[in-house]
Formats: sequence, C-alpha cells, structure tokens
Amino acid sequence: MIRWIKRKRGNIKVLELEQRSISYEGHDEVSAERNFLKDQQSVGEKEVNGFENQIRSKDEEIRRLEHELALKDEEMRHLKSQLDLKEKEFARLRIAIQSACTDLGNAVTTVEDAFKSTNTVLRRKVAFIHPSREAIELNC
Repeated sequence: MIRWIKRKRGNIKVLELEQRSISYEGHDEVSAERNFLKDQQSVGEKEVNGFENQIRSKDEEIRRLEHELALKDEEMRHLKSQLDLKEKEFARLRIAIQSACTDLGNAVTTVEDAFKSTNTVLRRKVAFIHPSREAIELNC
C-alpha cells in the first residue's frame, strides 16, 4: 500500500491507495530480455577485447618484422658494398696480372733474342779459339 500525504488548507490528509494488481509477466519478460542483452553485450565486449588484443599482437609482429626487414636491408647494403670493393680489387689485380704477364712475355722475348745473339757470338768465339775443330753447338 502506498500512502500519500497531502496538505489542504491546514489539514493533513493521508491518502491510502489500493495496491493495483500489476502484471508481472510482462515485467519478467522485459527483465529476461534485458538480462539476455546484458549477457550478449558482455560476450560482445569480450570478443571485441579479444579482437583488439589480436590486432595489437599483429601490429607488434608487423613492427618486429619491419625491424628485421630493415636490419636485413642494412646487411644487404653492407654486403653489396663489400662485394663492390672486392670486384674493384679483383679488377685492379686482373690488370696488374695482365701487365705482369705482358712484362714477363716481353722479358722472355728479350732473353731469347739476347740468348740467340749470345749463342751466335759464342759460336764465333769457339770457332776462333779452336779453328781446327768444328763449332760446338750449344743447345739452350
């Protein structure tokens, strides 16, 4: 029972209202639906939190992989620089070897020419020293 107190020109009246019969069936349905929606909201929030965690995890993995990629790029640049230096060194050595081979070939030719010339001179000297003998051939 609900009591209301009203004031009328100096008199206080207490009114009692009869309790009305309220249908609780509709209230129960609304309450059940509200509870169901709260449960669904909770489940949805958990799923959203799970997805957010997955996104953060994937973002972190992406950052890690990008960092590794940057390190690999730097390593590749360093190795390419070293390769370029080695190629320059090989080219310089190749030129030096070719030059040395050319110089060696020229030296061999000069020695052969000098030896042929010396051999001819030696034959003349041997023929001059031993006129009775035939010239001794030198095989060199």
